[in-house]
Amino acid sequence: MRRHVSFCFALCALALLGCEHPIAVVTPHAEVADLVFTDSLTAAVVMRTTDNRTWSGAPVQLCVDEVRTLVPKPLDFRGVPVDLVSRRDLEIRGESADPIVLWEPLRGRGRLTALAPGTTRVRFLVWHLTHADLVSPWLDVVVHPAASCPINRSSGASL
Repeated sequence: MRRHVSFCFALCALALLGCEHPIAVVTPHAEVADLVFTDSLTAAVVMRTTDNRTWSGAPVQLCVDEVRTLVPKPLDFRGVPVDLVSRRDLEIRGESADPIVLWEPLRGRGRLTALAPGTTRVRFLVWHLTHADLVSPWLDVVVHPAASCPINRSSGASL
C-alpha cells in the first residue's frame, strides 16, 4: 500500500511538471522594434527611432520647469503600434544620464520634466513585467534656463 501511494504521488508530480498553461493564461510577448513619441495636445510626431539605432527630432529642447506630456507608441517589426493602454504588462520607462530631466510613466502617456539647465541624454525602455523588451538609443536633451529660454511654445514649436 505504501508503495502504491508513493507511486501515485510521483506520477502526480510528473504530471504537474509536464503541464502547460492554456494560451489565455500566458501573456503574449511584444516584439517591439521602434518607438514613436507624439505630442499629447497636437498628436504631431515629436521624435522617433529608426531601426532602434538613431532618433529623428534630436536634440530635444526644453526649458527649466517645463513639463511635456508625450504619448509613446511602440511599433512592432511590421510598423504596427502596440497598444499600451490595453497591454497592462507593458510600460515605457525612462533613464537619464544626469538628473536634469525626469520621465514619469503614466498609462498610455508620460511626462518629460526639465528640472535644471544643462545637457544630458535619455533613453527609453519598453518594460515587460520584469525585464526590458527594448532599450532605445540615447537621445540628447538640452534644457535651457527659464529666463533665457529660446523656445516659443505659442508658435507651435515641438520638442
